[in-house]
Amino acid sequence: MKLTIYWVTKDAESIQRIRERFNLTPDTTVNGETPAEIREEDIPLLRETEKRGFIQIRNK
Repeated sequence: MKLTIYWVTKDAESIQRIRERFNLTPDTTVNGETPAEIREEDIPLLRETEKRGFIQIRNK
């Protein structure tokens, strides 16, 4: 599923761990967004990450 991740947190260690877990590219736009291809089985965990305030999921 194609999504856009907006980074709410500015903590570099947290961002790195989320990137590794969901296999996200190291690219971030000037708007603080990262385009992502997320597997269906990872969506619930990604939503939990959003609830905890690390990211916002944007459908673009």
